[in-house]
Order: sequence, then C-alpha cells, then structure tokens
Amino acid sequence: MLKINAEDYAIIYDTREQDIFIPQILCKNGIQTIRRKLDTGDYAIQYRDGYMPPVVVERKASCDELISNMLDHRKDANGNNRFIRELQRSKQQGLKVYLLIQDKDYYLKLITGEYRSKVNPKAISGMIISLLAKYPNLHIIAVDKELSPSMVYKILYYELRENLKDMLK
Repeated sequence: MLKINAEDYAIIYDTREQDIFIPQILCKNGIQTIRRKLDTGDYAIQYRDGYMPPVVVERKASCDELISNMLDHRKDANGNNRFIRELQRSKQQGLKVYLLIQDKDYYLKLITGEYRSKVNPKAISGMIISLLAKYPNLHIIAVDKELSPSMVYKILYYELRENLKDMLK
C-alpha cells in the first residue's frame, strides 16, 4: 500500500473558483491548498515534484447551475458553449473529469423538473446522460455541500495514489 504524506501534495484550486468553502475546510484539516489558474476544472492535485495526475474536479453548486451551463447560448463557431468546450478539451487531453454537484438530490430534481429552467425534464436529463455516453472520461457525483470538501480531497488523493502506483510498476 502506497502512503502519501500530507506535505507531499497540495490541492490546486482555480483562480476563477468563486466558492472558497472547499479550500477553507481543506486547510482547516491540514491539507495544503494553492490558488492557481487551471485550464480545465476547478480542482486538481499536485505532487511534490510538480507531477499532476490527469484528473480534475469540476464543481457545480446546484442542479440549476449545471442546467444553466448546459444551456448557455454563447457558442463558438462549432456551436459549442464553454461547458462543452471544456469537456471536449479534457477528453482530448486524456483528463478524467469528476463533475461534483453539490446537491445529493440533483438527479431527482432533474427528472421531476424541480429547477428554475423551463426546459422539459426528459430533455435536460437526456442531455446530461448523453454527456456521459459522449465523454467516457466524465463522472458525475452528487453530494451535499457540507461533504464536498471531503469528496474533492478523496477523489484527488486516491487518483494521485493510483497514478503513482502505476508509475512505480
């Protein structure tokens, strides 16, 4: 079993990340954090030698934020909005993306239409599920906000550990 000491890594969080609840809780629990621009995602992990495993966590505060990002009408020449371009870029870069939605009931809200948008629940849930089919590097995890710092930490720590184990083989 590979044990990684807390001083050997830091959780990186993007400069555009508005909510600092997660970094505050991580720091309070003795986990180093660094605020730095990330090209993709809101959170990543960096090992002592600068190594960063190919994984990021993209945080969404709610079902409403996810839907808003999906339906953003500001599109590029190919008809893709910022959220879709980020998924495309991550797939091209071989990055695993954990989409962390800070609402454990997000899927229930999605299929029952319990959100601000007037988009049909079948249409929006179909759009989101089709993303999982189109982007096999995408994983959706829904958890209460209070548990999100723990989830971000565990995702990144264990991804780092597994990547380091693979490198040592």
